[in-house]
Amino acid sequence: MSKTKIAETLTVLFVIMLVPVLARADQKKTTNPPPAKPAPAARPAQPAARPVQRPAAQPTRVQPGNTGVRPVGGAGTNPNVRPGVGNTNVRPGVGNTNVRPGVANTNARPGVGNPPMRPGGVTPTGGRPGTPTATRAVATRGGGRLVLGPNNKPTHFVGKQGQEARFGSRGQIREVRDPKRNMMIQHGLRPGDKKIVTERNGHRLVAMGPHRGYMERPYYRDRYGRAYVQRTYWVHGHPYAYAYRDHLYNGVHYYHYVPGYYYHPVFYGWAYNPWAAPVYYNWGWGSAPWFYGGYFVPSPYYPSASLWLTDFLLAENLKQAYEAKQDAEANPEAYQSGEQPAPSEGGSPAATQLSPEVKGMIEAEVHRQLAAEQAAAQSPQAQSANDQAPPPALDPAQRLFVVSSNLGLSTVAGPECELTPGDVITRIDDTPREDGKVRVSVLTSKQNDCGVGSMPWVEVNDLQEMHNNFREQLDSGLKTLAQNSGTNGLPKAPDTQTLAGEVAPPAPDKNVDAQLADQQKEATQAEAEVQQEVQTAQAPPSQ
Repeated sequence: MSKTKIAETLTVLFVIMLVPVLARADQKKTTNPPPAKPAPAARPAQPAARPVQRPAAQPTRVQPGNTGVRPVGGAGTNPNVRPGVGNTNVRPGVGNTNVRPGVANTNARPGVGNPPMRPGGVTPTGGRPGTPTATRAVATRGGGRLVLGPNNKPTHFVGKQGQEARFGSRGQIREVRDPKRNMMIQHGLRPGDKKIVTERNGHRLVAMGPHRGYMERPYYRDRYGRAYVQRTYWVHGHPYAYAYRDHLYNGVHYYHYVPGYYYHPVFYGWAYNPWAAPVYYNWGWGSAPWFYGGYFVPSPYYPSASLWLTDFLLAENLKQAYEAKQDAEANPEAYQSGEQPAPSEGGSPAATQLSPEVKGMIEAEVHRQLAAEQAAAQSPQAQSANDQAPPPALDPAQRLFVVSSNLGLSTVAGPECELTPGDVITRIDDTPREDGKVRVSVLTSKQNDCGVGSMPWVEVNDLQEMHNNFREQLDSGLKTLAQNSGTNGLPKAPDTQTLAGEVAPPAPDKNVDAQLADQQKEATQAEAEVQQEVQTAQAPPSQ
């Protein structure tokens, strides 16, 4: 093959190879360019700590005695947490259910979405019967409401017409308030110990047993605007009357005994100061039962009237306690009510003899009251109408009180106990609680009364009544000394004439005994109505 043929063949082959290349290049020039590639997004910040993946918690069962237990977990986890007896501060997590703290657990706080918990095993009204602290409410036939406690014992009753009753631990009536009759009935801790108060038309009728009570009514208003009331007492068939000044203090009315007359100041000086020689005095009490087995023993001799007056008023109080006990035991209705003598909760059941130290404290109080009466005898009308001083029951200088009536009381430690006339207490608090009560400490007490050293709560008005009774018995003792001056071994008093008091001594009202008898009948009817509704509500549905 010639060189010319070889050159032509190579040229044709070159053209064949070049044509596809040129075609692809031309296609790239005529096609739209592709969109620009977007910029990469900013990288998220790295978390400080990666969450730890935990498997679902298994049901937790807290053992008895553990404290500070806090089950955790998300919604629907940790069901059926049951802390044992004595566990505290149980806080189930969000969504946990059926948390049941055991008995005595406190401060249980369920998490969000958890059903309400009731720590301590307490079942409120309407809860499950059979729980030791369960209570339930039932309707009565008369349209009232009765709350039943353990073993279906009634604890509280509210009638349709507003009457209200509270019951003791054995289901016996402890208190009834009847607005229809304007009546309040209170039972003490011993059989037959009952107080009835009725207020109508400005008169107040108070029964303190079957043979003792008084009727109170307005008596006098002086030129200073001070109001006085009269009380006619009826005690075992004997009426007598005293006047009391109304003392308004911090919005509460207290009644302050005022003597119907005073002696000359020199007579109080004779009673206050020591006598020229000790006196051996025969009281004639012998083996009187109100001595309470050696609780009280009179002094063998008396160097002054103040010690004689101390034994006089102690004996009077012990006589009152004995008479109240005899009245209760003679009343068969009291023992049919199901009440039993109260145990000596908070103290020893044995009587503690009244010590010379305590008797010395009472004599010091006699001295203080004699000095006050001597000052009042010099100017009985000197006190202004705007006296803002506390009543004697709250006077910081007045701490000692001799109990003058049966009082069923709650104590600081919790249990109830009773004080009876002749027990001696001291006031601890100067400011009463909202319920008008203050703490006292028992200095000495009789058998089965609040124990020595116990601290019951006493209403200030009851302390005021103790103070009034102290003053009344003191004046009764002074009258006995004046009448027997120079006889029966007593020295002769220098002057026994009397002076007018703040107000004239009142005369006893008539028919107080009949009013007290009618009140007893009304009280019996009021309690019978409550008992009927309670029994109907407790009866099985088939009856």
